[in-house]
Amino acid sequence: MDKRKNNHFGISWIFGGIFFVVIITAMFLDIMSREGVFRQNNNYLVIGTNAGFKPFEYQENGNVVGFDIDMSREIAKKLGKELKVSDMSFDGLLPALESGQIDMAVAGMSVTPEREKNALFSAPYFSAAQKIIVRKGSRIRNKFQLAGEHIGVQLGTTGDNVARGISGSKISQFPNAPSVLQELSSGGIEAVILDEAPASQYVVNFPDLEILSSPLTSENYAIAMKKGNEELKNKVDEEIKQMKKDGRYKNLVIKYFGEDYYRNINTEEDSTELK
Repeated sequence: MDKRKNNHFGISWIFGGIFFVVIITAMFLDIMSREGVFRQNNNYLVIGTNAGFKPFEYQENGNVVGFDIDMSREIAKKLGKELKVSDMSFDGLLPALESGQIDMAVAGMSVTPEREKNALFSAPYFSAAQKIIVRKGSRIRNKFQLAGEHIGVQLGTTGDNVARGISGSKISQFPNAPSVLQELSSGGIEAVILDEAPASQYVVNFPDLEILSSPLTSENYAIAMKKGNEELKNKVDEEIKQMKKDGRYKNLVIKYFGEDYYRNINTEEDSTELK
C-alpha cells in the first residue's frame, strides 16, 4: 500500500514538473516575442495603424485601406516582404512598436520631441496642420476663443496635446475622428481639434459643421520604427525618396486627395521632400 502511494506521489511530481516547464517555456516565448526576438513571420512587414483617419487609413469593405497603407505596401515590396496591417488604438501604437508586436507605426503620426524619445522616425512624408472644427454659427472663430471651452480630440494625437495647452479648456478624448465629430454635431462639445486632411474628409458627412481657416500648428507626418533600427529607417527613407522621384507618390496624392490638391502643393520644394 505504501509503495503504491509512493508511486502515485512520484507520478504526480513528474506531471507537475512537466506542467511547470510548459508554463515557464510559454512565458519565455511570449516575452521573447514581445521583445521582437521571435518575429511572427520574417516574410511579413507588420505595421500598426488606427483605421479611423481617412484618407490615410480607414475601413472599406472589411479591409484597412488608405494613403498610408498603399505607401507601406510599396515599402514592403522593396523589402521583399508581404504587408500585414494591425488595426489598434492610436495611443497603443508606440507601445506596440517598443514591445516588438509591429515593425512600423504608420498612422498619420506627427513627429514630436516627446514621441522621438520612444521611437525612431523616418524622414517626413506629408505636411499637415491642426484645424479647429465647430458647428456652423458658433461664436468660436479662432484659437483665442477656445479658452474655457469644452474641446473634443482623438486620443493620443497632436490635437490632444494642443488642446491641453489651451487655458481653462475641458478635454474629452475619443477613439477616432468620426466619433469626435459626431459628438460635436450632437452638441456634446463646443469644438474639435483635428488634423486637416481627415477633418476635410469626414466633415462632408456633417453638414452642420465647418472647419475654421486658420491652422493651429504646422507639422510633418513620418513613419515610426523601434529605437535603434537604423537599417530599416534607411531603407524606408530611400523608398519614399524613390517614390517621389518616379511618380508613385504623386499618384497616391491624386488618388486620395484629388488632382486639385496635388496642383496646390509643390512636391519638389515641400518641407516633406527628402534631401
